[in-house]
Amino acid sequence: MKCVIYARVSSKEQEKEGYSIPSQLKLLRKYATEKKIIIDEEFVDVETAKVTGRTGFNKMITHLR
Repeated sequence: MKCVIYARVSSKEQEKEGYSIPSQLKLLRKYATEKKIIIDEEFVDVETAKVTGRTGFNKMITHLR
């Protein structure tokens, strides 16, 4: 089975609370390894939800299509 992973933070506060991009990616990669899932691609966004059009998310959707 293949998957893509997506990590995102929208504020510096989230990063300080342990939700940093590297922390999220580490957890997602670990989960994939444990479940024997192949990570096809990784996508990341460090943007606020107040702005429409998240770059990494849009790339992920394009990749999946």
